[in-house]
Amino acid sequence: MRSLTYVVGLTLIWVMLWGTPSPANIVSGLAVSYVLVTVLPGLRRHRRWGKLRPGPLFGLIGFMLKSAVTSNAALARDIVARRSRLRTGVVGVRLPECSDELVTLITNLLALTPGTMPLELVEAPRTLYVHVLRMGDGEGVRRSIRHLTSLAVRAFGSDADVRALHRVGRRRGA
Repeated sequence: MRSLTYVVGLTLIWVMLWGTPSPANIVSGLAVSYVLVTVLPGLRRHRRWGKLRPGPLFGLIGFMLKSAVTSNAALARDIVARRSRLRTGVVGVRLPECSDELVTLITNLLALTPGTMPLELVEAPRTLYVHVLRMGDGEGVRRSIRHLTSLAVRAFGSDADVRALHRVGRRRGA
């Protein structure tokens, strides 16, 4: 049953990449997906994320919507202004110990927000460096990124990830 779910999911991605849900795209997507799932057993490995928590997930979605709207509005205002008030910079933010999948999710969510672009991830200690267009207050930017990280870990992380998040917060004094 799990393999069928993977085949259907990969087929949907295949059809979206081609852009047209034609019969040929669906059949070829099913064929490619079936071959991938049977030949590459690593595709079916158990995910290391943890459990999905609906409450924090809605909080994460709300935070991302709010961030996207406010960032787009601020960026549009800066673009049409006579004088640019952009002050770019790079901030480093310590991340809690969590799975690589969660770190990937966090960096992708940051990349989706206008005005922020993840640049580098250093492993020891796990620090994410982010380029920011509207630098204003560096600590405020760090707080926002830590809040996004906290929401993502609470929404998708394992129980161990959530405990690690609490340990980092206590050390930081948050």
